[in-house]
Formats: sequence, structure tokens, C-alpha cells
Amino acid sequence: MWPFVLALKQLFPPRRFPVFAFVSIMGVMCGVTALLVVQTVMNSFGEEHRKRNREAVGDVVIERSGNPLEDVAETVKGLEALPDVAAAAAYLEGGVVLQVSENDLRFLGVRAIDVEREGAVTPMADYLYRDFTWESKGDLDDLDDERVIMGWWLAWRLGVVPGARITIQSPARLAQAIEGEKVPLPKELEVCGLIKTGFKDVDENALFVTLRTGRELFLLPPDTATKIHLKLKDHEQAAVFAEKLNSRLPRDIASYPWTEVNKFFLEAVAMEKQMLFLLMFIITLVASFSIGSTLFSQVVRRTKEIGLFGALGARPRQILQLFLTQGVLIGLVGFALGVGMTFLILYFRQDIVVLMGAEERLIKQYRFDSVPLHYNLYDFINAGVLTVVLMTFASLLPALWAARRKPSEAMRDAG
Repeated sequence: MWPFVLALKQLFPPRRFPVFAFVSIMGVMCGVTALLVVQTVMNSFGEEHRKRNREAVGDVVIERSGNPLEDVAETVKGLEALPDVAAAAAYLEGGVVLQVSENDLRFLGVRAIDVEREGAVTPMADYLYRDFTWESKGDLDDLDDERVIMGWWLAWRLGVVPGARITIQSPARLAQAIEGEKVPLPKELEVCGLIKTGFKDVDENALFVTLRTGRELFLLPPDTATKIHLKLKDHEQAAVFAEKLNSRLPRDIASYPWTEVNKFFLEAVAMEKQMLFLLMFIITLVASFSIGSTLFSQVVRRTKEIGLFGALGARPRQILQLFLTQGVLIGLVGFALGVGMTFLILYFRQDIVVLMGAEERLIKQYRFDSVPLHYNLYDFINAGVLTVVLMTFASLLPALWAARRKPSEAMRDAG
């Protein structure tokens, strides 16, 4: 017990400012803070992208190579009858030309959804609003064959408000004019709502129409769609279910789990997280060596005390315990302060981004208009274990040197 009490007194001497303990703990705190902030931010980007992917496409997607799916109504009912499937919905995706004014034409992607079934597969309705005040929640039932839902950032940039009318035309319909057929009139739709997810790819480019309107735009026959997405009762089994489903589907139709969407980007984010962890680990390792050298100088300065402890009957393992305890205490206190500093920095993360002028880079590189936040308990556990282990090893060499000193030699050298 006495080595622990003495270690506390040596680290935090009464009536004196603990310079050695303060510098050492601050070093550990900075290393832990850098490690945890980087890990948490990178983990947040990865988790948020995975969340958006799953929200956008469901758990499993089914599509036919090169051609639309047929008899989708019957297919959807058959899929919903499977024991692992909670819900299914068909949808269309394609490019359209958006016209807001005579001289303002834009090429955008549109998704045509099954209004009755979409809400059971994706949480799209959670991000719908009726106006720019964000106080009035929207409803998927507001969408019909004469209306459209727009991404809020797209509507803001175009100066379009809910209730305004826009015109869209598909390349398929324009191709009819090139072939000499009757020129189809553009589709005029009323904006009935805005979708705001915080994800740029959706908020800046999204157009949602009904499945019937989509078939009309892309000249597809009734009961067809380009894709069917599923919501499973256990989304963790998405990859396994997709593999089983592929064995039962025709050769030209394939299913894939949501984890395959933007797969390479997610792998790049994961790799970036690992590399940054390695860099932060090296920084923490350097800090531990610095603290170890400082501990060694402390041990040498206390040579007379070490000899006195031995003369009073202290065993080598107790002297070893004394200095090892100091290293562990520095690691624990530094880690606790580092965790607190991490929470503080992450709480003001968006203000820091604004202060650094990095909003545009955030949007361009990671596609978010604000820094997402997802804490991972394992990151904190790993950082805590790493810190304590490094500080224990940092204090091991000076502790062994002190424990192996004979009392007579220590008293003679001190004199």
C-alpha cells in the first residue's frame, strides 16, 4: 500500500506545484486527444456514409442488367412473402433535364418511387418538409402524378419554393423528336415538398416523382421498374440473403447488399482512418518516450531516497512498484483528461470547421454540410489500453534501474 501512497505524494507534492506531473500528464492528454478526435471523426464519416447508403437503397437491391424488370407488382408480393423480408418496393432511376426558367436547364437524376410502399423500405419520410422553415413535416402521401419532391439545396439554389412549378423532360422522350416522331411535351410538375438529409448528393441533386410518372418519362410500359429494394428483418444478414437470393434468380437478374453501394469510397475512408491511427500512435509513442526519459531523471534525482528505502527494509519489487505506479497514474489521469478534451473539441466541431474555413472542403470531399458524430466505444477502450500500456513500458526501465540499486551503492552515489 505504501508504494501507491508515496507515488501520489511524489507526483503531487503538498504545497508545491507538481511541475513534473503537470508536464507529463499534459503530454499524455494531447496524445490521447489527437488519437481520439481523429478516430472519432473518421469513424463518424464512415458510419454516416454507411447509414445514408442503407437509407437510400434499403438492405438489398435487385436489378436486371441492361433492361428494366417486368411484372414488378407480382415480384414485390413474392419477395415480401419470404420469411426474411420485412418490406419491398419497386423504383425507377434515370436522368432528366430540369427547366426552371427559359434559360436555366440542368441535367439531374430522378427517382420514381412507389408512394404506398417506399416508406416501409426507406426512412425517406423522416427527411421531408413542406417549406424552408423546417417546422412543417412533409408526407409521402403529398406526392402524386402531378407533383415532385426536390432536394432542399437544389430548390434553394434555383429559387424554387414549394408550390412552384417546374418542367422536366427525359432523354428518351427527346429521342423521339430526333427520330422524326411527334415531339412530346415536357412534364410540368408542382413542387410539393423538400427533402433535407444533410447529405449533399441527395440535397443538391434529388428529384422524386411517382412510379407512374417515371414510366411516362422514360417511355416504359406499366408494371416495370429498373430496381426493387428490400428491407430485411435482420439487416446484418443482407450479404448472406443477397447471396442466397442470387442462386434463385435468373442469370440476367442480380441482387446485392447495401454494403456494395459506394464500396470503394467506404474502403478508402476506412484505410484513411487506419493510417491516421498509425500516425497518432507514433505521436503517442514519442510522448511516452519523452515521459520515460523524464521519469528516469526523476529516479536519478531520488537516488538517496531509493537507498534510504532499501536501508529501511523496502524490497526491490516494492521500489519497482513505486515507480511503475507513477507511470500508470500519469497514463490514467492523462487519458481521463484526454477523453474530456475530446468531448469538448467534438462538441464545438462545426465551429472549428467554420473557423478553419473548411466548409467547402468538407462538402466536396465527404459530401456532408456538417461534421457527423458517431462515438465508438471500442476506439475509447483501445486508446485507454494503449495509453496505459505505453506509460507502463515508459516507466519500466527507470523502475527496474531503481529496483536493482543496492542501498549502500545508492547512498554512496547520492553522497
